[in-house]
Amino acid sequence: MIDRKNGRLLALGAAMIFLSTLAVLLARQFSVGPERPVPAWRVFGPETAPVNIVEYTDFGCPACRHASAKLDEMLRVFDGGLRVTFKNYPLLNIHPWSLRAAALADCAGAQGRFKEYAGLLFEGQEKWSPAKAEPAEFQAYAKQLKLDWPALQACAEDPKTLQRIRLEISEGDMRGVSATPTFFINGRRAVGSGQLIDQAMKFDNILRGARKP
Repeated sequence: MIDRKNGRLLALGAAMIFLSTLAVLLARQFSVGPERPVPAWRVFGPETAPVNIVEYTDFGCPACRHASAKLDEMLRVFDGGLRVTFKNYPLLNIHPWSLRAAALADCAGAQGRFKEYAGLLFEGQEKWSPAKAEPAEFQAYAKQLKLDWPALQACAEDPKTLQRIRLEISEGDMRGVSATPTFFINGRRAVGSGQLIDQAMKFDNILRGARKP
């Protein structure tokens, strides 16, 4: 009786592991997965935009800095046709200060200056990213933008802020993100600026199709 019960438990455990693995593989294959909401300051463009881009990025990543400039340009060129959602995926084994940078940028957003602080992080990336101790640039950027630095620090150290970023990392893992920047353009994966630009070549057709009665 005990052996039969243990056998059923083992079978149930194996089935759960199989289903969990299958769900992850399907999510990666078809670029689907749970979508966590992000703060409003990390979303750019109207809800009605025909092209929706979700970007998983890392403030310490040089390719992400390049992609950020490309996305800003696309938002201008395709005025009102694009909606960009910025999500954090810091590669902590390569860029140890990226988690801190992401938390500070989010907290700058809470003070109304996410875009500006994020821009300074990307611009000064080569200075702060290789630092051994906490980069002085983090406070300097806050001062430049006239942010409340003590409040910014407290917010960045708040477990809720850090949990939000870590859950985005987990979401990226579920969707098969392994490099930055990774984009999901209307659900279709693109990795790096090159693939982003390749997809952008099709935006005009998508926007024309959306305008048809």
